[in-house]
Amino acid sequence: MRNGAADRFENILDLQTAHLALMQRQQDRRSAGGGLLPQEEITDFLARVARTGAVLSAPADRRTAQRVLDYWTADLLDTARGYSGPVATETLLTCEAEDSDARPAGLAEGHGSRQYIRLAAQARQWRDTRSHGYLLSGKALRSAERFSRDPEIADLIAASLAEEQREARRARRRKRIAAGLTLALVAAVATAGIFFLKVETATHEATEAAGEKGALARDVVFLGDEERLRAQERQVALENANVERRIAQERMDALSERQSRLDAAQGALADLVTAEGLPMADLPDGVAEDVLRILALRQAEGRLDPSVLAPDVAAALAPVAADMEGSVFALDLKGYDPLFLGRPLPLPALDRAAQAAAFRGGEPVPYVHFSFVYNQSRRAPLVAAVNFDRAARQVLPATGTPIEPDPRLPPEMRPDPSRFEGGLVAADYVDRTMISWGEPLAADPFRMARMLDQSVQLHLNKAPVHPATAAVWTGLTNWIREQHNRSATRVTFFTGPIFQPGESAVPASLWLIAVSLRDPVWVPAGQDQPFVAEAFLIPNRPDTLMEEPWKLAMTIEGVGRATGLRFLDEIVRADRGRAIVNATEGDRLADRAGALNDPPSDDQAALMRELSLALQGGRLPASEQARIIRRLAVLLAGPPELTSTGRVNVLTLLAGVPADSWNRPDWIGLKAEVRRAVVRAREPASDPEAEGLLDRLAAAVGLAEPPPQRVFIQFADMTRESVRSLAGRIEALGWTVPPEERVADARGLNEVRFNPDSAEDAAAARLLAADLAAAGRPGVRAVPLSVIRPQVLEVWIGGPTR
Repeated sequence: MRNGAADRFENILDLQTAHLALMQRQQDRRSAGGGLLPQEEITDFLARVARTGAVLSAPADRRTAQRVLDYWTADLLDTARGYSGPVATETLLTCEAEDSDARPAGLAEGHGSRQYIRLAAQARQWRDTRSHGYLLSGKALRSAERFSRDPEIADLIAASLAEEQREARRARRRKRIAAGLTLALVAAVATAGIFFLKVETATHEATEAAGEKGALARDVVFLGDEERLRAQERQVALENANVERRIAQERMDALSERQSRLDAAQGALADLVTAEGLPMADLPDGVAEDVLRILALRQAEGRLDPSVLAPDVAAALAPVAADMEGSVFALDLKGYDPLFLGRPLPLPALDRAAQAAAFRGGEPVPYVHFSFVYNQSRRAPLVAAVNFDRAARQVLPATGTPIEPDPRLPPEMRPDPSRFEGGLVAADYVDRTMISWGEPLAADPFRMARMLDQSVQLHLNKAPVHPATAAVWTGLTNWIREQHNRSATRVTFFTGPIFQPGESAVPASLWLIAVSLRDPVWVPAGQDQPFVAEAFLIPNRPDTLMEEPWKLAMTIEGVGRATGLRFLDEIVRADRGRAIVNATEGDRLADRAGALNDPPSDDQAALMRELSLALQGGRLPASEQARIIRRLAVLLAGPPELTSTGRVNVLTLLAGVPADSWNRPDWIGLKAEVRRAVVRAREPASDPEAEGLLDRLAAAVGLAEPPPQRVFIQFADMTRESVRSLAGRIEALGWTVPPEERVADARGLNEVRFNPDSAEDAAAARLLAADLAAAGRPGVRAVPLSVIRPQVLEVWIGGPTR
């Protein structure tokens, strides 16, 4: 590793490898309770790194080496060591291949001073302990501000300013609040002054690391049979890139946290300006501009009447508000880019049912870095396709932009606000973090933030879900955004809802697919980078819990079956989830059932024979038969409407299911789905052959005669219209339903109550609960109660009808 003199490293790779090894040894010692590495080992390593400067000529390599020097110097001065030796940071030797005048200027500027070194060590102690004893005050605080470009020192300064502010607060109420918020803003602005520079630095370092890694991958092609060296260099390249990515991610996280603090302080001060009429004189120059931008945002969105402001604030606001006007929808939005990853990745195709339900035939609607394909019948997305560039991310201020309809879409595409009844909350299919990257749409970060929020603060981007589901969805999207194929700079996301058959506006689950390209280090020269893909599914239930992400894994093929989307074959084959969930024989036969609606052919006749044998014989277990029947029920119910051939084919198979099978206890939910499909298939009228088959099927699933039991509905926390709609759906199945009754005691219930002395009533109650689930009210339980009269079923429900 070292040269003949054993006094330096031969190249930057050797140096970084030794740096990583030293970090690991220190971590191992700490974990074992052995404390820090010996001072002598650190000082020897620093001297070797400094001497390595003689062989480093590339500016990027010298910067990397200098960062290593800074890191271990600060570690050496950790107060836990009690170090009392020299305090000057080592600097790199001039490269022997250059004149001394050619050494990059400012390589270690300011790093050699005693004050910087002590501040760096003190900032690290503050970061690790949050002990107020490490905070600065007075002259020390003022003199430290010239080092605020260091992010850790900037955090220490911000915390010190906040502490000083709390101790100094003495004025009357309005002045006290204004001064406190202003100082908090000044502390945040001290770090935000280099805000975009830090974002650019973090993203540049991640891109540079990826570039160096790609160059190394190309270089190793010429190593021939030297596999050992190739493997070693690949490993070092990956470790280096991982370190750079980790640093970039930590800086982005720190920027996001600071921006949140800044948003809170600025918003509070803007509230104070509005509520108490603060004049401009009470706002320091460094704060007033951003407060005016926040007020301009509120005015542009109709949330602020400028007449309530102090006259000088209103006058200063007028030109700022004029610049803040405008809509992102006035721009030429490009939407999803199928070539974004470097290999074509088109939007998924739509099957017949999805095509029939799609808005404008499935034409994508473009937004900033993403597109929606909408389901017109559901007034919800079929799929969202999002481009996300990790190396070009930006952290932007919050805007408070309200949720609005997309002005480009017709009014009939606006979803029903009542879909959030019963305590449901909104989950974003696409959140702003996914699209906050790339070239700015506007020079002003506040205006850019507003335009991005306009793209995602849309009614159609809000899925109505249970609060537990929303929390899990947020956690999963955050995790997959950072953890999916971490070596990839660019990632494409597909996301959307899955609905159960019926008319519910509430999705049964949400799904997310992430796609990227494999790390080029592991791809042989001359070959395309293969796709890396994985899919996840989150059920929309009140008891949904956050699991390990792999426990939420779904296959891309399974998502396609549930949604009618046909994803690119290459990403289906690349799906990591294929190893977790394998399709069964029942799944494979169910997937082929769509061919029953094609024109008659020999292949279709062979498929009919195969499906009939699967459903009527004992070749497949009942659970596999159920998968096929469920698919046939979806085809029968439509949309799209079946052809006459398709209708006869589907009904022939369903009517041929043995009658006893419909009475299986584990098939009661399936039976309810088929019952509902039969009712929907009655309209429009079919040809005589299909009608005869429909009558046979109706008799098999209990629709030939209405049940003798009467159904009384008691409800709470629901609109009467939604309850009547639910009642109409079960009346269509033959149930007799008198007028409903609003009862406060029904709050929080989901029950069908029956007389336990009647076996017929018990069976009817179980069937009614299944019919309610198929009609959009899942989770209903059959509950025996002796006070219920025979041949009476009481439905007690509280919450949204789904």
